[in-house]
Parts: sequence; C-alpha cells; structure tokens
Amino acid sequence: MVTDFHQQRQTLLEQSKLLSRILASNVAAAVIYHDPATATEVLAALKEKSDVISAHVFTPDRQVFAEYRSRLSQHMALLAEIDQGISAGSHAVDTLSSDDATYRFNDDCLAVVVPIRLDSRWVGFIDLHLSLAETSEHFRRTVHEAVSGLAIAILFSVLLARWLGRRVSRPLQRLTRSIEQVSRNHSFNTRLNADSRDETGVLIHSFNNMLDRLEQQEHNKNALIVKLSHAKWEAERASRAKSEFLSRMSHELRTPLHAIIGFGQLLESDPEHPLSEEQHDSVRHILNSGNHLLALISELLDLATVESGKLNLVPGPIECRSLVEETVRLVTPQVHQAGLQIGISGGEALPPASADRLRLKQCLLNLLSNAVKYNRADGTIQVSIFMAETKVAIAVEDSGRGIAAENMPLLFQPFTRFHLEQETIEGTGIGLLITKHMVELMNGELLVDSRPGVGSRFTILLPVASTDADQSEPGVYTGYGVTPESSQG
Repeated sequence: MVTDFHQQRQTLLEQSKLLSRILASNVAAAVIYHDPATATEVLAALKEKSDVISAHVFTPDRQVFAEYRSRLSQHMALLAEIDQGISAGSHAVDTLSSDDATYRFNDDCLAVVVPIRLDSRWVGFIDLHLSLAETSEHFRRTVHEAVSGLAIAILFSVLLARWLGRRVSRPLQRLTRSIEQVSRNHSFNTRLNADSRDETGVLIHSFNNMLDRLEQQEHNKNALIVKLSHAKWEAERASRAKSEFLSRMSHELRTPLHAIIGFGQLLESDPEHPLSEEQHDSVRHILNSGNHLLALISELLDLATVESGKLNLVPGPIECRSLVEETVRLVTPQVHQAGLQIGISGGEALPPASADRLRLKQCLLNLLSNAVKYNRADGTIQVSIFMAETKVAIAVEDSGRGIAAENMPLLFQPFTRFHLEQETIEGTGIGLLITKHMVELMNGELLVDSRPGVGSRFTILLPVASTDADQSEPGVYTGYGVTPESSQG
C-alpha cells in the first residue's frame, strides 16, 4: 500500500511537471508582449482538470501576471491558504533553477514551479497547485480494502485453527499429558490410542513403541541392579575375608620368618663354626629372601589395614624439614651404594604440616626407596619442601628413566611393573599404592609428574597445621623440572 501510494504521488508529480511546461510554453509569448488577457485564456483551459486548484504566472520580479482559480467548493479552503502564501511571497521560486522545475508536497496539495523561457531567456515562472484529495482517497480505499481482507483472513484463520485444534492439538495435548505422567511417576505402562494415520497418529504410535522399549529396559535395569547388589555384597564379603586373611596370616607368617632370619644371622656370624664360601653364599641368599618376604608381608599387612579402614593415625604438627632430613639419613647408605647424589632444599621457615609422623615418614621412605631403585647410574635425587598455595608440599624428584604416559593409569595398581628389567629390582609393587592411601587418609594428596628419559617427581601435599602467617614465606609450586623456591627466595 505504501509503495502504491508513493507511485501515485510520483505519477501525479510527473504529470504536473509536464502540464506546467506546456502552460509555460503557451504563455511565454503573452508574457513577452505583456498580454495578461491571453495568458489568462491559456490558463482557463485548466478548468477541465478537476484536481487543479490554481495556476499563477509570475514575472521575473515575482509579480502576478495572470492567474487561474478553481471554482469547485472543495478547493475554497486551499485557495485561501495559497492566496495567503502568495501574499507573503512564500513560493518555491527561491529554489527554482534556470534549467528545471521544483516542487513541494504539502498535506493537501502539490505545488509545482516551472520557469518560462523564450530563446533560452527566463521571462517568468508558473506556480501550479494541484489537489491530493484523489490520491489520498485512493489510498484510503486501498487501506480499507486491505483491512477488510485482513479481517476476513483472521476470521478464516481462527476457524481453521479451531478445526485443526480438534484434529491435531487434542491428540498432542493427550500425548503431552502422558509424557508428563511418565516423567513424574516413572511408570511406562501408559498407552495412547491413535485415532488417525496422519503425522499425529505416527507420533503416538512411535511414543507407544518407545514406552514398550523403556518398560523392557526398566525391567532389565531392575534385574541388573539386583545382580549388581548381590555382586557388590559378595565383593565386600570377599574383601573383608581377604583383609581378615591377610591380617591374620601376615602375623602368623612373621613368626617363622623371624626365626628363619634369626637362625640365618646366627649361622652367618658364628665365630666358632665359620662357614665356607659356598655356605656363606647360601646363608646370604636365605637372609635376602627372608628379608624380602618379610617386607612383602609387612606391606601386605599395611595394605590390608588401610583398605579395611583400621589404620590408626595420630595427626599432629610436623616440622617437615627435620623429618625429611631424618628420613634421608636412613636411605643415605643405599644412595651411596648406588652411586647417586641426594640433596634437600627449602622448608626452613615453612609452617608445620598436619600429619601422622610415623606414617608420613613411611611414605617418604617408600618414595625415596623408589627414587634409588629406579634411578640411572650417577643420577641425582632432590627432595624439596615448599608451599603449594595453601598446602605444604614435599617433592621427591629423581633423574631416572621416567614413566610413559600410557603407563600412568597403572601406576597405583598393586604388583604392577612397567619394564622387563625391573624384574631384577627388589620390591613388592604395592609401596606406591600404600603411600597414596596413607597420604589421602592424612587429608593430603599425592601428585605425579613424569617424563620418559628425564625422570619422575612425586609430590605430597599436606594441610597446614598452623595458620600463623608470620611463620613463613610460602614458596611456589612450579611443576616438573623446576626446583621450588625456598623460604629465603
């Protein structure tokens, strides 16, 4: 409608410009010879056009030379406004160029000003006013027809929607209520009747099939839950039996082992009956095997105690630097025998950590023993104590061959060995698992960072026992390969 309205205005404008140029051509001679009567007769021909309100011929000094005024009653009010504007000198001649016409659309009329030229000389101009009533009336009729058509379309849409509601909406509403009921009650025995074979009927049929499958899956799930519950109960019973067996048998096996080891030591050190070289080697094998078996039984007992939740911990404030130094002294003979170097850094001014002293010492011994066993020749071991955010960290870093990324998930599995050459290294394969469990029981965390060919770093994070901020300056945990800053920076 808007496009049509503008097109009609543009058409009226082009027709008005053409009419104005024709009038200018016809009155040019009358203006040159100062013949207003002839000019008035030419303008009088405009009475055949009912939309022309007035036409004025002006001389170059803007004086009215000739005029035409419509006698139609509907134009009287507009004529008064036009006369008032001409008296005030408010016409479009100010914007008129010597080569083209100018125009102005008002609310009710169109004003077109065209120059009068004779032999390329500007001798005056014509000011033509046309009514826009017909254009406005056509636009109003178009709007009325459009609104009527829209009202009919809305009425048809409402009736169609009501009809579709009976065909589509009601089955969908039943389907929605059934879905809500299934979601709320978790009951899959509801079924709907498909009244038609259209898309809604296909949807209802698919919904019923889905409920059939869900009902079967729910039945299978309940049966599986029963089986899993029974299997869980069996596993827990087996775990308790295993823990009880390990706990009892470990104590029972220790007694004869202590006797074997004791008599072996007596045989080895008896000055009255010295052993031959071959006998001495045999006794040494007995002692090594007995000590290895005793260590295995002790670790199995610790593992069973930890997994059964019967491990007694006595947490308290621990000064980590002194504990690390004490533990390092215990493994120093092994370090020197393996040709390694060991160092301690940081921890002098850190706050005490909250942990069980005996169990923390056992964890450090496990980590240091592994660092010795799995290190390279002429390698190094670095023990660092520092602050990792709000926790006290003790890191044991070695220069061994490291652990491959694909083996990291198996690191804390019991009795796990990653390399064939490790079969010659003494160990039970459960030390790291016991260490991880003990650290977690002390509200701590065991972190691992390892790179093949570079080495491994095991970090124990423990909560701080004291919150006195003046006791230390926290260091920074920077990850693998970077030594944490000490309290002195």
